[in-house]
Amino acid sequence: MLGFVGYQLWGTGIETARAQADLRERLDERFAPVEVDEVAPVATVDETVVPTSTGAPTPTSITQDITGAETSTTSTEVPVTAAVGPSVTVTPVEPFLPGDPLARLEMPTIGTDHIVVAGIGVEELRLGPGHFPDTPLPGQFGNAAIAGHRTTYGQPFHDVDQLVVGDDIVVTTDQGRFTYVVSDINIVLPSDYQVVSTVDRSRATLTLTSCHPKWSAAQRIIVHAELDPERSDAVGFATDYRGTALWGDPVAVASEEPVPVASITAPANANPTSNIATSTTLASATPISTTPAVAPSISDSTPPPAPIADAFARGWFHDPAALWHVAAWGAALAVLVWMVLRISRRRRSHLVGLAYGLIPGLVLLYFVYENVNRLLPPDL
Repeated sequence: MLGFVGYQLWGTGIETARAQADLRERLDERFAPVEVDEVAPVATVDETVVPTSTGAPTPTSITQDITGAETSTTSTEVPVTAAVGPSVTVTPVEPFLPGDPLARLEMPTIGTDHIVVAGIGVEELRLGPGHFPDTPLPGQFGNAAIAGHRTTYGQPFHDVDQLVVGDDIVVTTDQGRFTYVVSDINIVLPSDYQVVSTVDRSRATLTLTSCHPKWSAAQRIIVHAELDPERSDAVGFATDYRGTALWGDPVAVASEEPVPVASITAPANANPTSNIATSTTLASATPISTTPAVAPSISDSTPPPAPIADAFARGWFHDPAALWHVAAWGAALAVLVWMVLRISRRRRSHLVGLAYGLIPGLVLLYFVYENVNRLLPPDL
C-alpha cells in the first residue's frame, strides 16, 4: 500500500514528464516554419501590337539591307505571354487529434510550464493539461477552456489556487503568443459546465479548471483570464480542431488573416446576451468595438452545447478492462514471489532470493500499480 501511494505521488509524475518531453518536441516541429516552394518565372516574349479592325497602320520594324538602305517590314502577329511571378505553396496545417500537442501554457508567478493536449479524456489528462474540444482554441475569440490535474500525473494545476487577479498566463500556439491576465477565481460545483462556455464571442478569454479541494473531486476551481491585446499577437476567429469555424460564422470562414483584437468589430452573429454573468474586464485591457448583432441561425434561446464528459467526475472502476490487466500482472507477480521463496529455501538465505527477485518484482509491481490506478477515480 505504501508503494502504491509512492506510485501515485511520483510514479505517475514520471510518466507525465516523459510524455511532456515528447509532446514538447512534437509541438516544436509543428511550430517550425512551413517549407515553401518557389516556381521559377516563365520566360516572356517581346510584346507586339496586334492589328486592329479600325484600319490603323500596323507597327513596323526598321531594318537595313546589305547596301545599308533602310527597308520596312510589317510585323507578324505573335501571341503575347505575360510574365508570371514567383508563387508560394504553403503546406496546410494538419488537424489536431486527441492527445496531440496543442499549445504551451506558462504561469510565471507559480513557475509552471506545460504542453496542452487536445481533449480532456482520462488518457489525455494523463499526458498534461487538456483543452475542451468544444471551446475555441487559445488565441481565438471566445472562451478557450483548459483542464488539468492538481494531484498526480505531474500535477500541472497543483498551485492554481495561488494565482491572484492580475497574474499573467501565457499561451503559445502555432498562431502566435498570447498573454492573458487573471480576472477572477472562484469555486463551483462539477455540474456548473457553463463556466467554460463562451459568453461573448467578441472577446478572447481563457478559463482554467481543476478539482477542488486537492485530493477530491467534490468541487471545481475556476480561473478566468482576459486577453491583453497589447502583449499578444493578432487574434483569430474561433475554429475547431479541423480549422472549421466553430460558430458557423461566415466572417470566420472568409477571413484568412487574424485581426488585431484592439480594432476588431464583433462578428455578425455575436451573441452578447446570456444568463451567465460576465467576468469584469480588467481596466488595462484595450476596449473592443462591438456590433451587437445576432445571426438568424443563432438566437439567444439557443441551448448551450452538450457538455463533454468531465474526466474528473468519473468514479471507481470507470475502466472495467483494467480488471483483467490487474489479474494478469498480479498473477505474474505471485509466480515471481513463489519462485523467490523456493530459491531462498534452497540457498537458505533470503538475501539470495531477494537479489534474484528484486528488479523483476519492482517491474511487475509497477504494472500492477498502473492498472489498479485505472480503477480509481481520476482525481485521486
